[in-house]
Amino acid sequence: MTRVKLTTCSPEIWNDLCDVARLFLGECEIAQEGESDLVLSHAVEGGAHVARAGQAEARLPLAPDSPDPLEQRRRYKRGAKNALYRAMKALTGKRPPWGSLTGIRPTRLYAEQRALGRSEEQAVRALMGTFDVREDKALLLRDIAREQASVPAPAPGEIDVYVGIPFCRTRCSYCSFAAIDLKHGAKYTSDYVRAVTREMRLVAQDLSAFRVRGLYIGGGTPTALSAAELARVIDCALSCFPGAREFTVEAGRPDTLDEEKLRLLLDSGVTRVSLNPQTMNDETLRRVGRDHTAADIERVYGRMRQMGFACINMDLILALPGETARDVERTLTRVARLAPENLTVHTLALKRAAALRFTDYAADESEAQDMVESAAAAARGMGLAPYYLYRQKYMAGNLENVGYCRPGLASLYNIDIMEEIAPIAAFGAGAISKWLYPAARRIERAPNVKNVEQYIARVEEMAARKRALWTTRAAQEGSE
Repeated sequence: MTRVKLTTCSPEIWNDLCDVARLFLGECEIAQEGESDLVLSHAVEGGAHVARAGQAEARLPLAPDSPDPLEQRRRYKRGAKNALYRAMKALTGKRPPWGSLTGIRPTRLYAEQRALGRSEEQAVRALMGTFDVREDKALLLRDIAREQASVPAPAPGEIDVYVGIPFCRTRCSYCSFAAIDLKHGAKYTSDYVRAVTREMRLVAQDLSAFRVRGLYIGGGTPTALSAAELARVIDCALSCFPGAREFTVEAGRPDTLDEEKLRLLLDSGVTRVSLNPQTMNDETLRRVGRDHTAADIERVYGRMRQMGFACINMDLILALPGETARDVERTLTRVARLAPENLTVHTLALKRAAALRFTDYAADESEAQDMVESAAAAARGMGLAPYYLYRQKYMAGNLENVGYCRPGLASLYNIDIMEEIAPIAAFGAGAISKWLYPAARRIERAPNVKNVEQYIARVEEMAARKRALWTTRAAQEGSE
């Protein structure tokens, strides 16, 4: 593994500069001192950011001062990152598809350009010029912005509600979520259901003045619960937070679904359900730790259509171990025959908690790019348009995750959570509630503990955190 020494005159942005280095080097050890294979540095000299990467050097003039301290800090950090990016690009000859961008939500930068009064074309060119974003990626942001413009924005007094169920039939090798497989977690499900319904009831009164925009029960795999346990969660959520404009449940895996659970979802008024194959290649499914087949997906999907489910999402993951671009094309062909209303295409991201990260597997960046392009073409062929996007660290090829939808069937919750444009009340282990302060460009969070046992034992405390977040918002808003 490459050892990197990175120094900067601004220690507060050291981690941000590390992110830029990893765009080019991938997984590496970065320290501020000690022996190294590569030396990187950032300084301010003569009114400019000066970045050095080995023998390569880049200079970028400091941005004009801003009277807004937050904006001033952002301009400074952006300049430092862009300078190091240019030096690394000169050193390696590489050009990441998203240029110098390392954040989760590049859509915000496109929106920022449009807010300055720039046309769509000018906004695209600004992203290409300032951040070296590749043209196809900048145009993707434009297309997403167009689709989101057709979706009603959250109204004042609207919130989203998330309920997390951290159980799965088995744990996939690429998974980094705070989820537990039923082999180890079945003994907790009853107590967990009791705890999460308790948390909802404790907080419901504090949220009674709000209207629910999106209700989302996710995981994990919520349908890994028994039908009776799942019914308790759904009934409690609908009782505490009635009237949601959109109600999504992640059904996830076909090996967790039977006639009783499907009927429960339908009768409960679920408006959107996810059935997530990840791949339609049986060998890959076995390799990553799933115990169902592609035929199981098709069988359950067919039954869902027969029963009347009107909006089905399917998730795919690109660059899974052992898969080629041809394998992905076969998956896309089978998914296209099913014709889901939503398709979410993830590029594999191997985070620290994923078992696959501790193997010698490394995705081929060029092939990952081919897979992403094939998926985008297949989505267009299915009549789907991109409507949200986010990025993560450790993604194959420094690429992205994109949600596609049929016209008029974009997920409100997905847009809200990815763009952070609506408050969210989140329940369950690892769930994070958020209150937005747009004027101050600030978000307050109330996180729940991730460990299932700790969550069950401390659910009263988790509810108190959420109640404090909501009951103090008015005072904080009034002071800003």
